[in-house]
Amino acid sequence: MLKLAFLIWCYSLILLGCNSFAQSTPETVELAKNIPIADVHMHTYSRGGPSSAAFLEQMDKNNVRWGGAVGDYRSDVADKLKERYIPAVGQIEFMEIFFSRGAAALTDEENWTFKRLYQNADEQFANGTIKGFGELHTDNHSSGPQNIRRTIRTDNPAIRRMYSIANKHNGFIQIHSQQDETFTADILRLSADFPNSITVLSHCLPAAQPRDLANLFSQRKNIVCEMSATGSVHNKILGINRPARAFDENGLRPAWKKLIETYPDQIMIGTDACCGWFNAYSDMVQEIRNNLLPYLSRELIEKVAYKNAVRIFNLKE
Repeated sequence: MLKLAFLIWCYSLILLGCNSFAQSTPETVELAKNIPIADVHMHTYSRGGPSSAAFLEQMDKNNVRWGGAVGDYRSDVADKLKERYIPAVGQIEFMEIFFSRGAAALTDEENWTFKRLYQNADEQFANGTIKGFGELHTDNHSSGPQNIRRTIRTDNPAIRRMYSIANKHNGFIQIHSQQDETFTADILRLSADFPNSITVLSHCLPAAQPRDLANLFSQRKNIVCEMSATGSVHNKILGINRPARAFDENGLRPAWKKLIETYPDQIMIGTDACCGWFNAYSDMVQEIRNNLLPYLSRELIEKVAYKNAVRIFNLKE
């Protein structure tokens, strides 16, 4: 009888849409509201992107202390944000090659655009201008605008060259990919071959389950992920009627909470206010503060909000 009652209770929670058993406290709510944040998926587009002043204004407004880790690299943003910027290169070159020569060309390390990128990046790492490469879309066949969708191997000669450069300078590479057996094999091999590099998985791999991420995290300390676009705001912007992957107004889903608790040093947060969505930047930050962070312990709030990013990207507090 007790077992039946428990099953009925669990089923009623599902029907009510209560997807999180985690509880916030007044202390964690207050901390989440005011803690500084590192936004490790803050796009700084060269073409049609917000002004450097707009980035600074929104970051100050939302207590986002650091931002970036995805392209395009912009010197005006670097000048405005200074040590608050997490500069990355490679996205604009990746898109340029894709639109001019197609997906197959994205694996060709001899492409002149890539060769120029490699040379410039090596120098930029050495003089402290950049910290990594990204965001590199290797398999986004079911996410993002139709005109940029593609599927290529993540372990390919062009990206392997980027890993060798990042490895030389203790840098990072942020990858956007779907999770499958091929990607898992590729990313485990790359992270093993280049142990001084950090792989940042955009959006904690679109459509991946916490168990998929746990499989990677348990094998490699130099694989981490960031949780942009795993809440509700992006679905609302796109007009998509589907549950949020990790957190919503009901809180943080139990499996994701368990993932963070098990691998507390390998998860960060981001906004991904791409594609003309910068006017929703505050909404993206606030849903993290309201629906994700309060359901963690004080120590985990600090790590996920900014301390992991400070360590991984060698930022100044």
